[in-house]
Amino acid sequence: MMKSISLKIEEEQLKILDAVSKETHIPKSALIREGIGLVIRQHKEDIITSDLKKEIDLLIREDKELLKKLA
Repeated sequence: MMKSISLKIEEEQLKILDAVSKETHIPKSALIREGIGLVIRQHKEDIITSDLKKEIDLLIREDKELLKKLA
């Protein structure tokens, strides 16, 4: 189940995000989730339990499937 969050980003980041979303036809929310997934993968070995790792891996697979459908 997806949860909503609110976040602040730099104006330039938002402009670039808008452009990437428009060019790729991938929703900004999907791009943000993909970016979060990349950061998590970079750091997960140090901080994530095996149960949480399984849950995160499942979410990443689901996001990849969604991105394929949107492409």
